[in-house]
Amino acid sequence: MSQHRRRRRLTPAPHQFRRLGVTGLAAVVVAAVSTVIPAQAQTTVTPTDAGDPPVVRDSSVTINVDRAAMHYSRSTSSANYAQATASGVALTGCKGDNPAGTNASPRTTVTVTDPNGDTVLTMLSPVRDMGLTATGFLGNPPNQPTPTQPAPGNSNYRGDFAGNTYHGMHAALDLDGKPAGVYTVTTTDLNTVKTGLGACAVGTPVASGTGFGNTMTPGPHVTTSTFEYRPWAVQFKDVLGNGDVRANLTPSEFQFSVGGTSSPIYAGGTQQTFYALPGGFALPSDPQACVSDPAGCLPAAATPCVPAQGCTPRVMMVYRPGNSPDKNGLVGVFDLETKAFVAYATTGGRTRTLMSLGTANDAYYHDILAKLAAGSEAQGIDLATILATKVQVRSNGNQLSLSLLNGLQIDPTTSPNGVQIASDATVQAGVVLDIYSSLRLTGGACAANSASSSTEPDRYARREDNGYTVTKSDLLPEVPAAGPLGALVGGPVYHITGKFNSGALVNTATAVIGADTAADEPNGYPVWVSPFLSGIHTAHPRTMDFLGTGTWSASESPILSGCLVVDFLLGTGVAVYNNPLPVGLGTIFDPLATPNAGAEKLTDAVNQAVDDVIGTATSNPTVDSLLTQLTALLPLS
Repeated sequence: MSQHRRRRRLTPAPHQFRRLGVTGLAAVVVAAVSTVIPAQAQTTVTPTDAGDPPVVRDSSVTINVDRAAMHYSRSTSSANYAQATASGVALTGCKGDNPAGTNASPRTTVTVTDPNGDTVLTMLSPVRDMGLTATGFLGNPPNQPTPTQPAPGNSNYRGDFAGNTYHGMHAALDLDGKPAGVYTVTTTDLNTVKTGLGACAVGTPVASGTGFGNTMTPGPHVTTSTFEYRPWAVQFKDVLGNGDVRANLTPSEFQFSVGGTSSPIYAGGTQQTFYALPGGFALPSDPQACVSDPAGCLPAAATPCVPAQGCTPRVMMVYRPGNSPDKNGLVGVFDLETKAFVAYATTGGRTRTLMSLGTANDAYYHDILAKLAAGSEAQGIDLATILATKVQVRSNGNQLSLSLLNGLQIDPTTSPNGVQIASDATVQAGVVLDIYSSLRLTGGACAANSASSSTEPDRYARREDNGYTVTKSDLLPEVPAAGPLGALVGGPVYHITGKFNSGALVNTATAVIGADTAADEPNGYPVWVSPFLSGIHTAHPRTMDFLGTGTWSASESPILSGCLVVDFLLGTGVAVYNNPLPVGLGTIFDPLATPNAGAEKLTDAVNQAVDDVIGTATSNPTVDSLLTQLTALLPLS
């Protein structure tokens, strides 16, 4: 029967089926296929970035095969091969995946090997339902893989076929924890061929024109491709959730986002530089100035570093200004060890100051900073600008640049290059920032204990031997409008005492705006904003005695067989650190207390500090306006 005649009889009458026989029916079905699909499977990996080989960033990728191996048949040895349909496969096709029995089904196997040659994925094409079932011929789409893959059997079919809506296969590959480098994807197609009612053989017909000829290439068809797994070596996340930065060291490259809009991936080149540094360092207040003059902001021991040459960097700097051709910009300084950073970033027309105190410290202070940021925004103030504002610290003829961000970042007890400038006993007046955290790992878990200025009863008694004790003054329900504290802020008065361990995780106290009686304070006028700037005294106190208004939180949380203490205060008032006297602010401001020589001496020091604030800082319109804005952020009830 000629091929032309077979094409005319696409729907034979019932009596014609009997005359045609099984072989003829299979030929009719095969001839009915007018669409020829490629003889080889195409395997791809998604998602990938452009490259040769393509680059994979995410740890989760999908291996896609557009179709599995196929069965090809012909009526005689001189006829051309054609791709079998599902009907043709069901009637006379090569089936079976039973190694102990019939094992003739076409199939596709995909393996993925890592850079060390270890196999990380093996995928075998699925068994399809070839019967008259809801998932077979009668399904929509028809002949899908069976919902539950069966055990090996003589009638299983693992191939694809022409005209099928469902085709190919895919599998997820988890690269989390796997080595970076080039991965190899090997696709092995065991296509099958058959002539008439002859035996099945493994081979692939040779393409001819728009179809196939009458010859075939015996054996499996194997193709390989590669992709490079290049995850981001370091990732930096803004503590307030405004964006992030991702970078690799070798090869140097980076990407960043602001408000959910990501930049393209940029090759590092001269835009990305590295420095080796023994010990820690303080993040700059102005990353632009630091990147422009690294020697002016990095410790003297810092040296240029090229990771590709085997150097291990501690500091990364990125300089891609916002006036670049695509208007995306990133200028920042990054601590590769702690993941602390400060950067100016622009994407999608939005510019933000991104910052982090480091992975460990962000976990402690995220909630507090988020609340402060919300309060700042309500007042039209950018908290990032406040934390990154540059101040100067002078001690014994040396000068350091410092910001409040550094105060949160640096632990002076463990950082050889940290900031530790304090006299043994100090009085500070103005806006006081104090942060303390300690971790005990032995001695038994503590009971959960917490309180804050935003919840009643506005008191806190510590159970550990270190941290805050907070009481609210019942004798002074509000700060008097006249008197030493009246010029700062009105509202409830808290008396907070603190006992701090020498081995604390973080212990920093700073007079943000105000006056300081420390012996090395240059002129008693450490005002926060230039050009009224002299210096900020950052203390690492053993004890604290604070009286004033403000926002605070204190907590003790069980950690395994120990306890985590986290305390925070941002208040307006007077703080005495390392008080050598047997009396404190709670005594001298108690009208029932009996004055004595020690109390009088302490009172004189406090009054002198407060007078400096009232008579100097608040008389300047710029400082007074700023002080009003900042104190407006504090809860007053």
